[in-house]
Amino acid sequence: MDARTSLGVGTFNKLLAVLVIVGAITWGLIGLFEWNLVAALFGGDARPEEASSLSQLIYILVGLAGVAFAFTFPWRSRGGPRREVHS
Repeated sequence: MDARTSLGVGTFNKLLAVLVIVGAITWGLIGLFEWNLVAALFGGDARPEEASSLSQLIYILVGLAGVAFAFTFPWRSRGGPRREVHS
């Protein structure tokens, strides 16, 4: 795997993580305070029929990021347990 491929995958995974985190924070704020972060930042309302086009796009991206993150997350550790090497 060359540097360009791994850089692209790493960047994609970071973008997925940011969108998933934004989604989690938004749901937490809705649950705790009935306040929608995405609607506050990008306009519109929490109801789909009242959301701005930009808010709807953010919701779609966050949803797709959650699905992609679920499929790309390393659910199993690679190589088994870590062992420390002592010199």
